[in-house]
Amino acid sequence: MKSIFFLFLIFISLSAQAQSIQISGTITGNDTKEPLVNGLITISNGEQKYQVLSNLDGQYKITLKEAGKYTLEAMFLGYKNYTSEITITDQATQQFDVILHSMFTELSEVEIVGEVPIVIKEDTIQFSSSSYKTHEDATAEELVTKIPGVEKDNDGNITAEGEKVKKILVDGKEFFGDDPKSAMNNLPAEMIDYVQIIDQKSDQAEFTGFDDGQRSKTINFVTKKDAKYAYFGKAEAGYGTDERYSAAGNINIFKGDQRLSFTGLSNNVNQQGFMSDNLTSGPKRGRRGKRGGGNSSPSNNITAKSNGINTSHSLGTNYIDKWGEKIDVSGSYTYKIVDNETDETSSTEYLISEGTNQIVDEILNVDSHKENHNLNFRMDYNVSPNTTIRIRPIVKFENGNGVNQSLSTTALKEGEKLNSSAMSDFNTTNSADINNSFLLRHKFNDNGRTLTLDWKVYYHNDDTYQDVFTNINYYESNGTENDSTAQRILGDTEKFRTSADLIFTEKLAKNLQLKLNYFQSWEQQDADRKTYDIMDDANNGDFIEDLSNTFTSKQTIYRPETGLVFKKDKLNITTSLQYQYSTLHNESIYPTSETTTTNFGHWLPSVFFNYSFSRSKRIKFSYQKNVSLPNVSNLQSVVDYSDPLNITSGNPYLEGEDSHVLRLNFKNFNIARKELFFVNITAQQTDNKITQYTFIAQNDTTINNVPLKKGSSYTYPINLDGYINARGVMVYSKPIKPIKTNVSSITTAGYTRNVGITNDVTSFTYDSSLGQGVKFASNISKNVDFNISGMMTYHWISNNENASLNGNYLHSMIKTSINVEPIQRLILNTSFIGNIYNGDDDLIQDNIYKWNAAIAYKLFKKRQGEIRFTVSDILNQNSSISRTVTENAIQTSTYNVLPRYFMVSLIYRPKGKTNPKKGGRGRDFMRL
Repeated sequence: MKSIFFLFLIFISLSAQAQSIQISGTITGNDTKEPLVNGLITISNGEQKYQVLSNLDGQYKITLKEAGKYTLEAMFLGYKNYTSEITITDQATQQFDVILHSMFTELSEVEIVGEVPIVIKEDTIQFSSSSYKTHEDATAEELVTKIPGVEKDNDGNITAEGEKVKKILVDGKEFFGDDPKSAMNNLPAEMIDYVQIIDQKSDQAEFTGFDDGQRSKTINFVTKKDAKYAYFGKAEAGYGTDERYSAAGNINIFKGDQRLSFTGLSNNVNQQGFMSDNLTSGPKRGRRGKRGGGNSSPSNNITAKSNGINTSHSLGTNYIDKWGEKIDVSGSYTYKIVDNETDETSSTEYLISEGTNQIVDEILNVDSHKENHNLNFRMDYNVSPNTTIRIRPIVKFENGNGVNQSLSTTALKEGEKLNSSAMSDFNTTNSADINNSFLLRHKFNDNGRTLTLDWKVYYHNDDTYQDVFTNINYYESNGTENDSTAQRILGDTEKFRTSADLIFTEKLAKNLQLKLNYFQSWEQQDADRKTYDIMDDANNGDFIEDLSNTFTSKQTIYRPETGLVFKKDKLNITTSLQYQYSTLHNESIYPTSETTTTNFGHWLPSVFFNYSFSRSKRIKFSYQKNVSLPNVSNLQSVVDYSDPLNITSGNPYLEGEDSHVLRLNFKNFNIARKELFFVNITAQQTDNKITQYTFIAQNDTTINNVPLKKGSSYTYPINLDGYINARGVMVYSKPIKPIKTNVSSITTAGYTRNVGITNDVTSFTYDSSLGQGVKFASNISKNVDFNISGMMTYHWISNNENASLNGNYLHSMIKTSINVEPIQRLILNTSFIGNIYNGDDDLIQDNIYKWNAAIAYKLFKKRQGEIRFTVSDILNQNSSISRTVTENAIQTSTYNVLPRYFMVSLIYRPKGKTNPKKGGRGRDFMRL
């Protein structure tokens, strides 16, 4: 570490001694005459290369070390590339302004399109917001769901090209950290100029130019020029029938680089403005509904909506700024409280063998309370033009408590009753998650030579307190046997991990770059579990040695890597080879002393291929092999006997999972016809997958010294080969001018093969699917705004050992959202979601429909006020039903939902201009 910082000091010293010539200027578009944000400026002379992005005012600054002849290049999506030869003198400051010319296509003798609605470049697709008109109060979320390939699920998660969006940026800066829902709900659509959907590279790949293949689906909103100095927000309060209420508000103040946002809400109508960061690894909700349920990744999981009724309260703030010329900062904080009431009725068929399947019918009630704090901060310090430091701490805390009560009955499919059970679970959990990273990056004078150090520290703690009471009746041929248990379980799990990643890149030739990388990490996980019998003494209880354990797992990873990247014209090929040597040392200290040590050696090759046929058409292909080690919850061998009908334990002999991942992506945009076409395919095969061994007792027996009564199950994790998952999505989109609507065709395909073992029989469950859908997104005006989509997906389900699982079904989904202004100031809104199922009775569920409607009237001269009357679930037919199919079970569950209600709301949307800041850091921020 001392040598690293010694090198760092040398870098700073060399930078300070070098000659300094500052080049600056402004990049603008010839069509709008406005500055372009995040335009790429490159100045090079064959030996040295400097790159920066233009700021919110279109300005850039580059510091050169010597005078001479250079090449100045500028690029921006939607504009032609700019190249000019310039001469740099010894003058300390020099200015070179750049004007980019927009791309246009001559469609007829008299029609010329000056704005390109879609531009494809490398890992980014840029959509012009003017091509997707929305109503005047639309949010960023409503805008992006009109874009081809972008969808919103029932829980509010946004997916793009079939992948979940993990991060939202505004003008290239993080907005509300890792909470995409809050970011999109707080930004009005009218402020957005462009929407960029990005397969974002890792920090190292962005800096070094060496593509390591890591991608994160990201959406960047480029705001309009007049939105960069503005304040805007929304305040809403509503009250309705059955004491339903909703109150929410947000205010955003943008002053160029300096931006501040506040948001909050309180309601009992299932609206959650912030992401629910569940850190807990302690008691799970209720009984293990998929009892003996095999693989943790079910082959077929159909969920209509979120479960239960939630009362939510939350506060949040987001901050973005520049501290001087060298420091960029951003941060967010959210605090959330969620109270959940869920009533669940389920029926699960466990597939043991033909004629001996078991049916478990269960009624479950959950009443839980959770509080969550989430702090996210990032600071980028540009020490010199060639050296940067990034510090990023993330802190999360959560505490919660809950009461779970259930009644269940187990019987053979032929009707013989095996047992009945009543269980109550009272639990409390406190969790902490602290993550900090330090990233040091330096570029040497030679083009392509870089050095990067990425050091991370992670800490997690999880304390649980659980009282579990069971009363079970076992039905035997000679009578009924009753058994009751009362246990107190105290759990304490602690994890500490630190890692360092040292990366060096070097340009070997004009088109060839070398990467040398060494990664090392060390992790220790401690799990302490103590179980007490409190049947006779509820205060102290009797300590149960056989159900208690103190366990430690230590993992060390050594991973050297070498790689090459070849770039020439339209072709980019990256290859790398890693060798990962891992040691896994497990030690059970109590009740018996046992030690296991396992060493793993894995060759991890990867290859990435990117070919650009043209500016608007390209294809990408990648292959990666990854390995992941088991966590302490799977390794700890302690037996959980809190529910004698569902007994579980860990497995200290587990090995790591090996995954092979293939990705194929093709994108093409026909500028003349404004047609977009893309295909995205992902396939994964996992060897040594951590899945489940399940034993369901058909008679009273003992397994691994654990007694089981007839009808009960014992489950523990094992490694199995054979898991495969493949997904594909194909989208074709074009505008239909006569109806002023963008129409998209969506085709999906999927294949999953799950594997598990039940009663020593290995089984595979197959789920193949094929879907076809269409989406109509209006582009008429802000007075007529609609988004209508339909999707039909056919599933083929089969199991190689249990014919009871075989069957087919068709799932049809209809989504409609319409917002119109028939007369001035009168707003009508309606939305409808329908889920329709047809097919084999064992696989389908009841149809689900939900229809909402609202009527509103705009108030005040500038239409900033609104009074709104809303009806939720007009048909009163909404329901929440899920069906889950695994390799050894079929489960159907029904949940309570929010019933129909009426609500009257008052809404006010403040907005206006802010004054550009004059200086200092934040002293005049609130001066509007």
